[in-house]
Amino acid sequence: MAKNPVIDKLAMIGCGSMGGGMALLFAEHGVTVSLNDPSEETMDQLIATAKKDGLHDRLQKHGDYQDLCSSLGSPKVFIFSLPHGTVGDTVVEGLHPYLDQGDIIIDASNENWQNTQRRQGKLVPQ
Repeated sequence: MAKNPVIDKLAMIGCGSMGGGMALLFAEHGVTVSLNDPSEETMDQLIATAKKDGLHDRLQKHGDYQDLCSSLGSPKVFIFSLPHGTVGDTVVEGLHPYLDQGDIIIDASNENWQNTQRRQGKLVPQ
């Protein structure tokens, strides 16, 4: 039987109120969270909140997908907290070159399930 991986690092893509809240909860439970958001100010505010809570060493911001992916372990774990629409497609396309078989994407976005399934189809190993 395969051993379950220990997840001690993950990426939060989308750091607004929902994504930011999830990032802080993961950090409170000892997980190192790599942040990615188009707004540097949003990530800075989240890190400031974490600092007040004594969690600043658990959050790291990353401006590009290559840097974000290199900060993660294996398997790479991503949580999407994105607005509905084409943003998810753009993120999947940006991450795709850096993904390996077995990496995990959890779409916690406010998204139509059919769009999530369509994106899954794009990520099936060819």
